[in-house]
Amino acid sequence: MIHEVHKIVKQSAKSRIIIADSATSLTGENKNDVVVDGSHCGLNVGQMMIAAGVRGMIGNDAGKGLEDAGIASLKLLEEHGIPAAAVSSMSAEIGVGTSTYADGEISVVNETAGKLGITVGMTAREAADRMFESA
Repeated sequence: MIHEVHKIVKQSAKSRIIIADSATSLTGENKNDVVVDGSHCGLNVGQMMIAAGVRGMIGNDAGKGLEDAGIASLKLLEEHGIPAAAVSSMSAEIGVGTSTYADGEISVVNETAGKLGITVGMTAREAADRMFESA
């Protein structure tokens, strides 16, 4: 785990939208947070999100990769009822959470995120708001 100060974008009594450069910086303090990060959406990232108890996640598709390895966490998070989406690696800089949030365009969503009205082409900022408001 790395130490990183997360930027809080929005906050309520029960949840926050936070920006992180790396999913490895998440801890139990991120329980119920919507996490917008610069990490790829590989399986290990999904495991970190589940361990932290997040409400939702938006990461980078990293070009999707062989057999969609770069977005494998979306299916895992779906199995746990957690909305997740990825932005196109062509729209946001990998490893830079603020770029994901400010510049990212959604390229793929899991079914749980889709039920919240999150769609391909939407901005990461709008998708994060929908996850946050779903509380």
